[in-house]
Amino acid sequence: MRSRRAFTLLELVIVIGIILILMGLALAVTSSVLASNDRRTMENTFKMLDQALESWQGQMGREMTFGRRVVPGGGTHPPDFTLAATGPSATYDIYEENFNTTYMICVVLEKLSASPEALEVLSRIPGTSLRPVPVNPPATIIGEPIPASWSSTSAQTDPNQMPYPTATTPHAVREIVDPWGRRIGVVTAGRRATKAELASTASSPPPVDVDDGSVRTADEQNLGVCRNRRNAFVSAGPDGDFATLGDNLYSYELKPRP
Repeated sequence: MRSRRAFTLLELVIVIGIILILMGLALAVTSSVLASNDRRTMENTFKMLDQALESWQGQMGREMTFGRRVVPGGGTHPPDFTLAATGPSATYDIYEENFNTTYMICVVLEKLSASPEALEVLSRIPGTSLRPVPVNPPATIIGEPIPASWSSTSAQTDPNQMPYPTATTPHAVREIVDPWGRRIGVVTAGRRATKAELASTASSPPPVDVDDGSVRTADEQNLGVCRNRRNAFVSAGPDGDFATLGDNLYSYELKPRP
């Protein structure tokens, strides 16, 4: 009777090595496909946010305004960027100093909801991306401090306030999260510069973008400059850190930081 020849140790090592290589290739392909799907999901969400913002601006007949309460350097706001303002302070849709990069998306969503057309676009964003914000009044929203002025009263009288959660509206605040489960941010185009700011020769003038005549916001300084006053949405990517710009995902390509 002929005996069977067993595998040698070298043959086993070679076979195991080949299997490991094939597993590595399979994992690499799977990771690449998943990463591509995540990017595609985020791009689709960005497109719907852009459409919602365009719908809001079309209905209002103007751009959504962002700015600080006082114009650095004094002077008046250009007429096309004010809402019933004549001096160095103006009423904006959103005041940038009240909200950080990611908190801003909650406010933007609330503003967009005032437009039926924009609201219809937002309704098409999957629930895995557009969701209610866990709120624990009066202390925090997802661990972030709630502005001291935020209350059920101010929410009714101050156009810059989001709806205040109550027993009947516990999920009044919403957010957009990326495929990695983190809230996305908004890079707002700066307000239009005043004539004094455009002509300033001071040693530390406000950072004016010469291409469109706007004053750059802090987020533009850190994440990239908006083009043609077009606001941008941004995800911090897989690592969740906006500071590592290489893996950030944007709704469109921003100009490099100054």
